[in-house]
Amino acid sequence: MVNSSLLNKPSYYFSVYSARKFLRKRDFLHYGSQLVPERLGSETWSMAWAYIREIDDIIDRNIGCDKQLDILSREWSIYKDILDGSSLKVYGERIYIRHLWMTQFLKNLFKYYDSEEQKIVLDSIEKLYRSAVLDSKRRGKVLPLHKLLYLTKLKAVYFFKIFFILGRLNLNHYMDKISEFLGMGLGLLDDLIDLIYDWRINYINVSLEELRSAGLNVNDKHLLSKILSNKDIFWKKSLQILRVLLSARILALQVKDPIARNLVLRLTEVFAAPILQGKPIPGSTYLFRGGKILMKILPEDEMKAYEIGHKIVRKVLAIPQISPMLVKFWIKIIG
Repeated sequence: MVNSSLLNKPSYYFSVYSARKFLRKRDFLHYGSQLVPERLGSETWSMAWAYIREIDDIIDRNIGCDKQLDILSREWSIYKDILDGSSLKVYGERIYIRHLWMTQFLKNLFKYYDSEEQKIVLDSIEKLYRSAVLDSKRRGKVLPLHKLLYLTKLKAVYFFKIFFILGRLNLNHYMDKISEFLGMGLGLLDDLIDLIYDWRINYINVSLEELRSAGLNVNDKHLLSKILSNKDIFWKKSLQILRVLLSARILALQVKDPIARNLVLRLTEVFAAPILQGKPIPGSTYLFRGGKILMKILPEDEMKAYEIGHKIVRKVLAIPQISPMLVKFWIKIIG
C-alpha cells in the first residue's frame, strides 16, 4: 500500500517509468530482470539498473581513458553529494534523467530497506565504481590472471548482490556464494563474447599467463587472430565458466523460495547455453528463450507492462532454457 502511493507522486512515477522504458530498448535480459521482483523491489531495481546501464554505455564508447575517468569522477561526486542530501540543482548544469533515477532509488533504499541491506548495496556500488576505474586504466595492457579475475569479480559479482537485495529475492544464506558464482560466470563469458569488440577499442580480455601458456607473444601484431584460432584458450575458459555456473546451480537447488530458485537456475542455463550448444563464442550472444515474444505482447505503458509481465515471467521461469540432455552433458564434462 505504501508503495502504491509512491506512484501518485509525479517525479517518482516519471523516474520509474523512464527507467523501465530505457531498459526496454535493450534486450529481454535487461528489461525482464525488473519483472521478477514484487512492485517495490521492481521499481527500486529498475532505477538502479537503468543508472548502472547508462553509465556503462557511456564509458563503453570508444573514448580515451582520461575522458572515461573524468566522467566516472563526476558521477561519483554527484552520487556522494546525493548521499549527503544535496540537491541536484546545486550543480548548475543539465540534470540528466539518470541522476533522477539515482536519487529515487537511493531514497527507496534508505526508506524501505534495513541497515544491513543498505550496507551491502552501498558497498557494492563502491565496488562497481572501483571496477569501472580499474577497467578504464587497463586499456592497452595485458593483465596477469589474478588481476583480470579480481576485476571480473568487482564488475559482475557485486552487480548481482545489488540485484538480489534491491529485488528482495530471498536466497537464504546463499546470496554471497550464488552472486559470486553467477557473477564470475557471466563476467568471464562476457569477456569471451566481447573479445573482438573490446580488442578493437584496446581492451585485452586474455591474461598474460594464458598467452604464455599458449606460446603466444604479447607483441605479435597478429596476436588477435592467433588467439581466435587457439582452441585451447577458449576450451579452458569455457570449462571455467561452466564450472562456476554449475556451482551456482547446485546452490540454487537449496533455495526454498521457488521464484528465486528458478531465476538462478534459468540464468545459469542462459549463460551456459552458448558453450553447451557449441556456438563460436566471440561475437556470440546469450538469449532468454521466449523473451522476445513477451516483449512484443506487453503493452507500451510501463506500469501496465509490469503488472502483466510480472505474472507471466514467474511462470516462464519454471520452464528450463536448455534440454535435460544438455544439462547431463554439462555435468559430465565438469564432473
